[in-house]
Formats: sequence, C-alpha cells, structure tokens
Amino acid sequence: MQNKTLLEHWSEAKEIFERRKNRGKPEFPTGIGFLDEATDGLMKGEVWIIAGKAGIGKTSLALQIAREFADNPDHAVAFLSLEMKGWELVTRMFCEMKGVSYSKLKRGDYPVAYNEFDTKFRNYISKIDFEIFEFGYKFEEVEKILTTTYHKKKPDVIFVDFIQLIEWREFGDERSALMEYVRKLKELAKRLNIGVVIVSQLRRLPSGADYQREPDIIDLKGSGSLEQTADKVILVYGVEETKAGIKTVKHFINLAKNRQGEKVCKEVMFAGEHYRFEEIKEQPGGQKDYWNKRDDLS
Repeated sequence: MQNKTLLEHWSEAKEIFERRKNRGKPEFPTGIGFLDEATDGLMKGEVWIIAGKAGIGKTSLALQIAREFADNPDHAVAFLSLEMKGWELVTRMFCEMKGVSYSKLKRGDYPVAYNEFDTKFRNYISKIDFEIFEFGYKFEEVEKILTTTYHKKKPDVIFVDFIQLIEWREFGDERSALMEYVRKLKELAKRLNIGVVIVSQLRRLPSGADYQREPDIIDLKGSGSLEQTADKVILVYGVEETKAGIKTVKHFINLAKNRQGEKVCKEVMFAGEHYRFEEIKEQPGGQKDYWNKRDDLS
C-alpha cells in the first residue's frame, strides 16, 4: 500500500470540498433535515451506528435512510439483514413510502388504491440499485458478497442489521467477535471508500438503574469498539408520558456522537404502522405539524 504525501492528502480534501460545492447538497442525505444539517449526510469511508432498544424503530430508521441513499440512481446500497427476511423489509419499504398499514396489508386487507400503489412501487424498486442479503453473520460472508454480487462496482453504502446477531462462537465470546467484525468493517470502509451503517441494540440496564433516563452511547451493547469506531452514533428512543390517565410515547432521535460537528437531539414523529420517521415542524402560532405529506411515487 503506497502512502500519500501531505500535498496529495490536501489535494484530495480540496477535491471533496469542490464536489460538495458543485452538488449544492449532501451526497448521501438521510432525508431527516436536522440530521443532514448537523452531519451533511453520510460520507464515504465513514461508519455510522443506529442504536435503540428492541421494538423502538432502529431497523425502520435504517431502512428509511437506506432508501433515501438509493433514491439517487448513481448510488448502490447493500442491506445485510441478519434478523428479518427480505420480503419483510421490502414490505416495510412499501408501507413507509405509501403510508399503508403493515398489519392490515399482511392480512390481505388492501387499501383502495393498492393496485396503483403496487404498480408504482414495482416500477420504483426496479430502477434503484438496492440489494437485500439475508446473511452476513460472518465477515467472510460480507467479503463474499463484495466479490460476487459487487465484483465490478462496489456498493456505495453497506448496512448491517443488526450487529449483535453475528456468529461469535468461534471467538469464544460476543465481545471479541464484535470487536473483530467492527474493526474489519472500518477497515473495509477506508480501503474501498464506502460508507457503513451498523444497526445495534442497546444493553439492558442493570438492576436498580434509572429505567427512565435517556440512553447514552455507553449503552451500546456488547463492545466499546462500537462507540470508538463510529464517526456518528444515532440513538433512537421513546419517552413515556401519562396525561389524564392516557399513556403516550414521545419519540426522539439523538445524534449522540458526531466526530465532524455538533451533536443534536430532537423529538420526531414515528408512525409505527408505516415504519416511518418524520421531523416535527413548527407552524405559525406555535402549533406542531406531526406528519408531513409525502409526494406520490413517480
């Protein structure tokens, strides 16, 4: 491997700045405004972590962001699903884009415009470069994906959902396996100049802990290497509130680590049936718009 001089590194940096200026927007925007404002979107070579407790929407956020990346026809996205089947993920994508209830769709209770939605969705997914793989439990499987499916052009971004499901028995314990897998992902990101997004669980709090406290990056499950390796850490969580005997959950997205900029945490709207996160927009008079209308599929 040949090293570059300082002048060569600086020339590369200036080329990156100039391309950003000419684009006028992030190359890989998440589609969530305050995240893109703070991060300028994902950059190739970076490792991001999206973390949350079970059932809070971390896979939904990762899939939503992956689709935003793939909206650009020049982008290739590989989604390694270690938990769910491919058909489940693509159904979630359909529901997220069209605002359709997943539970009703699964029962065959179709919306009135289902045929139209289906036609447009099939047309959309046939045009984007988005592949779902139901493996990646060993890093050798990741390498196999790159040498077979992507032997000509490497993906721009790889998603791994979720990291705690990797095979660890040959390492003796989960912690050692996570450290090695994450280290290799970071090396891969730098060597191939691709982005990596890791979905992670948060650890269970020990007995006697404050279960109402907001999660922190120290709660990443399994290994401190997750926090150390990541350029960005995004925590997804909910806070329960009870008013007049009615229990509700407020959802938050917390950019808890941002190696190149500011940290930010904001309340968001999460439509669980549609698997979609939206920003909350302040309207005139202090009212909040909890759901932004989405353009129809073209």
